[in-house]
Formats: sequence, structure tokens, C-alpha cells
Amino acid sequence: MSFDAPLGHGERLAGLLQSARDERLAHALLFTGPAGIGKFMTMRRLAIGLLCERGPGDPCLACGSCKRVLSGNHPDLFEVDAPAAGQDQITVHFIAHRPPEKKKPGDYKGPAIEDFLVLRAREGGYRVVLVREAERMNESAQNAFLKMLEEPTARTIIALESSRPGTLLPTVRSRVVTIELGPLSLADTRAVLHEQGVPAAEAEELARWSGGAPGSALALRGHGAPAMRAILSEVLAGTLDAGSAASRVWDVDGRFQGKTPAAGARLRVRVFLDLGLAVLGDLLRASAGVPDASLAHGDLARSLPPDSGAPLERCMAQWLAARQDVPLNMSPEALLDRALLALGALGAAQVAAR
Repeated sequence: MSFDAPLGHGERLAGLLQSARDERLAHALLFTGPAGIGKFMTMRRLAIGLLCERGPGDPCLACGSCKRVLSGNHPDLFEVDAPAAGQDQITVHFIAHRPPEKKKPGDYKGPAIEDFLVLRAREGGYRVVLVREAERMNESAQNAFLKMLEEPTARTIIALESSRPGTLLPTVRSRVVTIELGPLSLADTRAVLHEQGVPAAEAEELARWSGGAPGSALALRGHGAPAMRAILSEVLAGTLDAGSAASRVWDVDGRFQGKTPAAGARLRVRVFLDLGLAVLGDLLRASAGVPDASLAHGDLARSLPPDSGAPLERCMAQWLAARQDVPLNMSPEALLDRALLALGALGAAQVAAR
């Protein structure tokens, strides 16, 4: 587990720890902001600062409590992370106690937040609950969660993280204090990527493409985004046909694991379509007069011929339709071919217009 001080959010974190020292920290917090900017890392750093024997404050990382947090064995810290538990959703089984005989095959079998909260703080200080990607909570889980928010226990902090807070029930959102976090600077994003071993030139590109979200940048890298973007660039330039481009997409090296081969294929196509939509969106902005230098993919817009807006909009509509069809279990191969044919037509039109 990472409890490093998150770059870019230190001032907000210091304010929360000061509130804890002043006994003014709200019992329920919702950290919001774009995906991949370090919201969960900030929550973890808050947790270790609250549990530190010298805290609440900037954690010493040397006391027994800090060491137990760092090793993942602190009895007063409980984390909910559905994907890490092999689940796509945060179901009621993560929130409320259910007897084992009431659970079906495939249900989450671990301890629930309710099981944790009925216990007293083992070390006499705070008890902290962290919920990662709270938008994964289904409605039943959120309704069960409400009781915990409405009946807080002393020195218990519940912190949620979400890049899509609008998916949470209004009753949940009304019972938490929202902490808004923004993207990192490109310099801080590059620094994070450098710490993760990303070469400088690649870190520069990924920092720009991710919009200051190191987590998203690392995910892009893991999904082979640099190779995928090169394919998009060549199709747009009219130097690569749709069929050859599709073959290259399937050959891109990256992490595309799924529960089934079909799920892995859908993930690959989803990643490629999302990247293409980001590129097309920037091309549309450039055609409307937005300066290339301010756009993540502005370098691809520099060769746009005049009056590119309408063809770009038509291509964007077809890519959006393909992306919307990904969750419908349609053939990922067919969706990829459909999108690339539209992009190839756009590339050919642009070559003819030059």
C-alpha cells in the first residue's frame, strides 16, 4: 500500500489534519475530482496521519502505529476496494454484516464495514474507513451505508473517493463533506511518472495526455496508449488503412486481462476507442479555434485542412456510437472495424483536401 505524501494535494491534506487537531474534522468525507489524480492516496495519507502515535498530523512513519498501517495490519483501519477483492461492484456485502449462509457463490466473502465498526478502537484513537471508487456502490449498498453516516460513532472517520460523485444517491451526498481535488501540474505529474520509472520523453507525453492525472497516465501506459496513438495518427494522416490498423491494435502489448478472453478483447477496444475520442475531441476543438498548444493532442491538429469541423463531427458521432455499444456485448472486432473505417474515411478526406 502507498502512503506517500501525494504531490499537489499537500495543502488540502494539511488543512484536514489541522481540523482533526482542532477536533473539527467531519466524520464523513467525500474526495472528488478527476480519475487518477491521487484522491485515494490522499485519503490514505490522511488515515496514517490520524492513526500516527504523534498525530493527528503529518505521520512520522516510524512509530508502531505507522508501521502497522504501512504493513497493512493496523486494526483500526478498514479499506473497501472492490476490484482488489475481485468484485466489479461494491455490494451490500461490503457494507452490512450478512451471515455466510446468506451469501451466494461469487458474492464478496470478506468482512464488512459494519463488522469493523462494532469493534472498539484497538489502539484507543481513531477508527478510519476508506472506500475506493465509491461510484461502484449499488443502490442497496448505498442505502445500507446511510445508517452509518446518520449514526456516527465517536472518533470514527469515513472517507469515500469518487471521480463520479453524481452516481451517488442524493441522500448519501447530503451527509458527507465534499473535498474537491484538482489535477496535478504537468511538472508534478512528470515527477510521479519519473518515480515510477517512466522514461522522460514518455513521461512528458503521458502527463499531457492524462491532463495532470498520474494514475490515468500509468493506466494509459499499461494499456499501450503510445502505440495506440501512433496507429490513430497514421490513420488520420492517410498512411495506414483501416484493416491494417485493426491488426496492429490487436497486436498492441498491454494489460488487457478480463474474466474471459471476450472481456479482455472488449477492454482493449474500449481503451482504444476512449483514446480515439480524446484525440477527435481535441481535433474538433482545434478546428473551432482553440490553440493547438493548449490541447493534449494538439500536435495531431496542426495538419488539419480548413473546414474540418463537419467531417470531424461525423466521425466523432460514429466513434461515440461504437463506444456506447461496447458494454452491450457486441463483437469487439466489429466495433473496432466500424470505428477505424470511419477514421480512415476522415483521413482520406483530409488528404484529398490538402
